[in-house]
Amino acid sequence: MSSPDHPNLSVVGLGGSAGGIKALIQFFTAMPPDSGMAFVVILHLSEEHDSTLAQILQTKTRMPVMQVNETVRVEANHVYVIPPAKHLAMVDGSIQLTQPERVRGRRVPIDLFFRTLADAYGSNGVAVILSGTGSDGTLGLRRVKENGGLVLAQKPEDAEFFEMPQNAIATKLVDIVLPVEDMPERILAVREVGQQLRFPRTPEPENERETEAETNTIREILTLVRIRTGHDFSNYKRPTIRRRIARRQQVRQLPEHATLRSLVTQR
Repeated sequence: MSSPDHPNLSVVGLGGSAGGIKALIQFFTAMPPDSGMAFVVILHLSEEHDSTLAQILQTKTRMPVMQVNETVRVEANHVYVIPPAKHLAMVDGSIQLTQPERVRGRRVPIDLFFRTLADAYGSNGVAVILSGTGSDGTLGLRRVKENGGLVLAQKPEDAEFFEMPQNAIATKLVDIVLPVEDMPERILAVREVGQQLRFPRTPEPENERETEAETNTIREILTLVRIRTGHDFSNYKRPTIRRRIARRQQVRQLPEHATLRSLVTQR
């Protein structure tokens, strides 16, 4: 995994296509300019729309909005926009331009960006699927999820074009489904809860041991999961289990000492 300059910086990748501009306007109108996060916008639209996207979004937020035309260092409270006919990748705390790639004849800039976002920022990566046609983003969000990141999708009924969020939701890996104007508040709330949790997002040193209370808590959670789903996770690596529990608490905005059943209740 790459090592960004600011390891605690959360980076939000927003992907969409048709109808995506309207969704982005709603998102950035609702997002405070001092959230402490960075935002990267990946749309595949016509070059005419792509070339004016940064200017359009700049009218909706006080954060600096820039189209990425060369390698740039990622900074908090900034918005970075994909340029026409290019792809973007996260590398060592920077956004780099890459040549377009096609997978089975399709442009997949969102998938490719989400994968590099996940590798670079791990649990501090956030993937957002907005209005659009097709399924771009569904493969990339898997990498975000595997690396402990957060995944949101626009509520299909709220999207001008529902295919992209609906395909993302069908993976069953999306943590939160909301109308786009409600996403900023929820993202900020999830991050705030995460900062209050003791469960680690990175593997603890081998000489660090769980307390008896933590061991009992995790055992009971795994028992409830096994009873509810039939899956036994007791042999999984402990740091992985602890990070997954922490993420579940974040997504459901639960305090550290929340009831165990609330952690495994379906959305």
